[in-house]
This record gives sequence, structure tokens and C-alpha cells, in this order.
Amino acid sequence: MHWLLAFLVAASLWGGWNWFWHERRVSHPPGVAVEAGPAITRGESRGPWSDDKGFRYVSLGRFEGRAMVLARRNYDVGEFAALAPTDLALGWKELSDPRVVGQLKFAQYKSFSSRFVVPELKSGSELSKRSWRDLDAMFTALTHVHSIPGDPAIRKTLAGIRPGQVIRFKATLVKATAPSGGLYASSLALGDHDCEIAWFDELELE
Repeated sequence: MHWLLAFLVAASLWGGWNWFWHERRVSHPPGVAVEAGPAITRGESRGPWSDDKGFRYVSLGRFEGRAMVLARRNYDVGEFAALAPTDLALGWKELSDPRVVGQLKFAQYKSFSSRFVVPELKSGSELSKRSWRDLDAMFTALTHVHSIPGDPAIRKTLAGIRPGQVIRFKATLVKATAPSGGLYASSLALGDHDCEIAWFDELELE
């Protein structure tokens, strides 16, 4: 029984440490933290390349700028996880204002063939009084990014990003071919409710 108690205490301490450093939301003063969100420039920006896991990539465009991380989820099982081990829900404009973000939940889900984010209004929030048209317009400043780390340092940073952190990044939108032959292609437009698949070339936490 002593070993079980020691294990439970150790697990609790590790969980608290992990939450404090990697899951706890970063606080900001009221107001919009990111006025202008990231931008996409379509078109091939580099030649084809491959990685050490056997994925082959074709550039579809550039994706860069600033955004607030609204949610982050890591994956480690399956082909898609081998390609993009971290998903980031990113927001800007109203969706970088703590007064707005605090009224929402950004649940990240995984189905058999896809991974996505669903913004949910907290019960009794002021946002719940808005029309669906207003809310839909606000959510055009939200996107979900399947994130491919360009190097080990970026992989570590992506895996530990906390909600609320503002990031600055430069990335390449890709069409990826897996060793199995499976194809994964990025969205090329923000606000279209589809996800970007982005190879992160540079990543900075502000």
C-alpha cells in the first residue's frame, strides 16, 4: 500500500506541475491583444521536401503573423499524429480579448478521420445574447492549425504552449503525402471553417 500511496502522490505532483507550466491560461489585461491576425499568401514558396519519418511535402502557400493561442492539444498515436503532433486553436481581434475569451470554451476533438475545434458559449454569458450572425462573424477570427514542427526546438515549444500565449510565427502551408500514400492538404483561406496544415519554420512566444 505504501508504494501505491507514493505513486498517487507523485502522479498528483506531476499533474500539478504540468498544469502550472503547460496548461494554465496566460492572463492579459482587458482589451484586444492581437489587432491584426495572421495572413495567408497562396502559391509555392519552396521546392518539395521530405522529413525523417517519410512524409513528402509540397508547398501550397505562406502562413505567418501573430495570434493568441486559445487551445492546444498534443497527439502521439496514429499517422496523423506522426505528421502533426500538436493542434493549435488560434484567435485574433475580439477572440484575443480576455473579456470575450473568458465567455467561451474551445474544445478540441478527434474523430476517426479528422481533428477539429468547437467553440462553445459558457452558460449565462453575455455572448449568448448576441445573434448567430454576429457570432459567426466573430468566429472568422478563429482557426485550427495542425502544426508540423520544423525542428526539435519548435516541437518542444509547440507541445508546451499555454492557452492565452501570444505567438509570432512563419510557416509553410502544405500538402503532405504519408509513407502509406495517405494525403493531407491544408486549407488556403482563413475563416472557411477548415483547418490549416502548417510546417512551422519559425515560432516565437511573446
